[in-house]
Amino acid sequence: MILRAYTVLPMDRPPLDNGAVVVDANNIIAVGRWSEIKMAYNGETRDLGDVVLLPGLINAHCHLDYTDMAGQVAWLGSFTDWIQRIVERKKTQTAAEYAAAVGMGLDQLARTGTTTVVNVVAFPPLITQFTKTPIRVWWCPELIDIGRGHETESMVQHTVGFLAAHENATGGFGLSPHAPYTASQGLYQTAASNARGRGWLLTTHLAESDEEDAMFHQGTGPMYDHFLRLGRNMSDCEHSGVVRALGEAGALGPNCLAVHANYLTPSDVTLLEQSGTHVVLCPRSHEFFKRRPPMLPMFREQGINVCIGTDSMASNDRLDLFAEMQTLTDQFGLISPECILRLATTGAAKALNRTEKLGRLAAGMWADMIAVPRDGAMSDPYEMVVFSKNPISFSMVDGEEILL
Repeated sequence: MILRAYTVLPMDRPPLDNGAVVVDANNIIAVGRWSEIKMAYNGETRDLGDVVLLPGLINAHCHLDYTDMAGQVAWLGSFTDWIQRIVERKKTQTAAEYAAAVGMGLDQLARTGTTTVVNVVAFPPLITQFTKTPIRVWWCPELIDIGRGHETESMVQHTVGFLAAHENATGGFGLSPHAPYTASQGLYQTAASNARGRGWLLTTHLAESDEEDAMFHQGTGPMYDHFLRLGRNMSDCEHSGVVRALGEAGALGPNCLAVHANYLTPSDVTLLEQSGTHVVLCPRSHEFFKRRPPMLPMFREQGINVCIGTDSMASNDRLDLFAEMQTLTDQFGLISPECILRLATTGAAKALNRTEKLGRLAAGMWADMIAVPRDGAMSDPYEMVVFSKNPISFSMVDGEEILL
């Protein structure tokens, strides 16, 4: 099949006006100008019209099983309190309700241009209900060992065994120690070793809130007091910080996605850069918690690979990467739309270690792409995409069109 568009954005070369992409089964075999493609390739041609055709967007952090929590857990000023109310809310959900929420979330993502998602799943058995998904999913079971320290090794091995027993033809797997305040050093060490040995992702919430920062740097604050009451071993508090602690546990590295990363020192940023760790920003979730602007300029200056995610509907009102990109451009007007779009394409592909298959339109890549209607008021195709107000008009994953 040949897909023709007013503009093609390959992401690894300049935009192609009157461009075309040739797809064979689930792979791209050629990208070029229509005048060149039509001379070299035969087959069915589909003219997508007045659109920008680009790689599908990659959501690097999501909690799909919280999709039905929109507006259910209000922000009242304390992150520790919010987390506790989330835990209580989760206890009221049935397995069927969680599965329905995942399905709703996948549908939202597909309709808003996401073709790949890194999904942190609280209940791994849900994975067995989604052997066929409309988009690529990297399933990452959440791991927590507060109050279960003696079970850490067996818990990780059970999770690893469960994932290894299942196939994920279009996506992948990972492990997700929840956060430094709910996952022990031993859990990070064991999970990191297993993930690295299997070529899986390791994704974790890191330095997300000022309360977490106070807990680990000063040994004070509501989060510290809460976990002290729960009987957590607090010997890692008043430490040099969570980034160094994760480094000592062997958790940082090229397969690690550090999500949020809001409260970091310059030395923390250096450690992330030196280890090759990726950072995932969730701009609209960031705004929900009324936090200071994310550290995107510093990450860029230090050469850290950055990507973006939506987080969950518990701290967002939509699973829409266009809204996330627009929020970032509102916050950082000096960063070009092209650079912002790369966070959701090439940057995310690098974080997933799939640069040879995802994030670009080029020969040999998977046939994952979307089409965004052009806006005649803009001349820059990157700007047209990032600031798009219209629904996507076409989406393809693994060579199959998604019905929108």
